[in-house]
Amino acid sequence: MKVISCILVAIIFLSCGNQSAIDKKLSGSDSLVVTFNVPGSDSVLNKVSTTEKKAISKLSGFLNGKKRPMLQCGFDGNMIFFGKGEILLTVIFQYSEKSCRYFLFDLGDKVKSYSMSEEAAGFLKSLAEGKSWY
Repeated sequence: MKVISCILVAIIFLSCGNQSAIDKKLSGSDSLVVTFNVPGSDSVLNKVSTTEKKAISKLSGFLNGKKRPMLQCGFDGNMIFFGKGEILLTVIFQYSEKSCRYFLFDLGDKVKSYSMSEEAAGFLKSLAEGKSWY
C-alpha cells in the first residue's frame, strides 16, 4: 500500500512539473480582453472580452509556440489576461502578416517572443471579424 501511495504522489508531482512558465502564470486567469488595432495604428478597431474558461484556455494555449527572434513587424493588437481583477499577463501579437506572426510578452523579467501557429492566426482573425466561436 505504501508503494502505491508513493507512486501516486510521484506521478502527481511529475505531472505538475510539466506545466510551462506561461501555464503557471495564467493558471488563475478568470477573464481576458483582446483588442485589435486599426492597421498601422494604435487606435482600437475592435475589442473582445470573455470570462469563458474554454476561450481563455484556448488562447493561452497558443502562447506555447516556438521561441523566435524579435522582429520589427508592428502589431495587430494585444491580449490582457486577468485573475481576480489583477493583470496576470499582457501579450502583444501580430497575425496579419504571414511571414511575421508572433506573440510578445514579458515573463520572468524577460521579454519573450514566440511564433504564432496557423490555427492561432485563424482564431484571432475570426475574433477580429466578430465571430465568437471557441
